[in-house]
Amino acid sequence: MLNCIALFLWPLNTVMYCKQGIMGAQFSHTQRGHALCCASFKRYDDSPKTVWHSKLLKARQNLSNNIKIKDCTPCYEMEDKGIQSFRQLYNGQFKDLEHNNLPQHLDLDLSNFCNLKCVMCDPSRSSMWAKELGRFTDNNGVTSIADKELDEICELSYDLKHLTLQGGEPSIIQQYITYFQFLKDNNILKNIHLNVVTNLTNVQEKFYSYLPYFKNVNISVSVDAYGQANDYIRYPSNFEKVTENIKTLTELSTLTVKIDTAIQILSMFNIKDFIEWFNDLYQYFEQRERYVGQYIQHVHTPAELCILNAPLDLKKEFEKQIQGSGFEYLTSTLYTQENYDYSKTINYLEPINTRRNINIDDYIPNFKLYY
Repeated sequence: MLNCIALFLWPLNTVMYCKQGIMGAQFSHTQRGHALCCASFKRYDDSPKTVWHSKLLKARQNLSNNIKIKDCTPCYEMEDKGIQSFRQLYNGQFKDLEHNNLPQHLDLDLSNFCNLKCVMCDPSRSSMWAKELGRFTDNNGVTSIADKELDEICELSYDLKHLTLQGGEPSIIQQYITYFQFLKDNNILKNIHLNVVTNLTNVQEKFYSYLPYFKNVNISVSVDAYGQANDYIRYPSNFEKVTENIKTLTELSTLTVKIDTAIQILSMFNIKDFIEWFNDLYQYFEQRERYVGQYIQHVHTPAELCILNAPLDLKKEFEKQIQGSGFEYLTSTLYTQENYDYSKTINYLEPINTRRNINIDDYIPNFKLYY
């Protein structure tokens, strides 16, 4: 059995993984503290170097002795239900990583600075959410890692092979520019496979100017529904503008592109249109001898937006629309949840609509047919 550790540091975000107790060298650090991985319940407040050299050591020792780690409980529970866990996903993705004294993969979340307030998000990942709820008012809703923590991440980066950037919105976070410059000055960029998780509502020139220096780059664009439904989910984005920005990526030969989709209840109403949109996008890339991939998962939290908790009639319509699309695997657990109180979804969305002075019917016209 492969064993994986991801170390997520929060006021920072870096990740490290282990397999069979051998350090696969992935480390995760974020502006929210840190944990052994993003799915772990327990959070720590130590510095990046302390976590890498001490907290992780004990976990590696337990894994090498085939002892399950309490921090990994969420993944074990998913696996018991027959669902692929992040532990399994990353063990497969980073099986090439070797034992090393420094991380070979960093998963960074350096700030919550963001230009969107996605309906499933919260102030820890979005400064716009923070401003809406009156959080972190001393810094206009923004939380970031300390300069000392960024310095420690730089010290841990000399053997880097894989780098994942999250946020907030990475392309507008200044700490990533500072970090890129360090990597460039120390001739490390050329060794790194970079993955950027972005809403792609804009293409920031300064951020993208560093990308040609990396070994290769993948842009993971977060799009969760078609048209105005996506504008509601990823408020206040513009679906047409995001589509336009995705197409401009075909002009950058050093990039690969992946549409990263987290299906939720609000995605289910026009899923057929979303499938057709991606197929058209795929053909657009193919005509230009480029490739765009797709990664599909579904939202688990908040539970009010999880597809397992959708009304039965909506589930049936969703299942009908995805036939022959390659999305059918999403139905494997679709009917496992029973007796859910659908008013919880309404109660979750209503205060959001009120604060933003918007009407969900303007974005998802069929919503009230099921609620």
